[in-house]
Amino acid sequence: MHDSYIDITSRIAEDPMWWDANGTPRYGEFIPHRCPNIYAHWVWLYRIACQSCGKEFEVEEHDVWFATERATPKNSHYGDPPIHGCTGDTMNCDDLEVLEVWNQESKSWEWVRHPELEGSMTESWNKGEKTSEQEWKEDD
Repeated sequence: MHDSYIDITSRIAEDPMWWDANGTPRYGEFIPHRCPNIYAHWVWLYRIACQSCGKEFEVEEHDVWFATERATPKNSHYGDPPIHGCTGDTMNCDDLEVLEVWNQESKSWEWVRHPELEGSMTESWNKGEKTSEQEWKEDD
């Protein structure tokens, strides 16, 4: 469960455009270098929904090393949605779609978008594909 950040959201009339991996509301356009981890090489933006009320959110996730055949944004899971005053605040979210995937190239330090890793997450789940977490548990 994330913090409510009521000290921020109560002072700004508009809704956040997206939330970072810490559940922090963000009010500007999503740009990968706004990731809260300066060491991240992979950053992606999800569209998720609250399991209880269905409210949708755009949320950021990141990793220092990522994107192998076993682990991609499409078979990852975000976790709890941002706090929005619903019983769903304490539930896992429904992962719907990977909107953007970015990688920071180590030689140039430029962010490069990877549209081949973007798309519906519900299709992967409906096809019965395993998540990277399920595969790791089976390897133990």
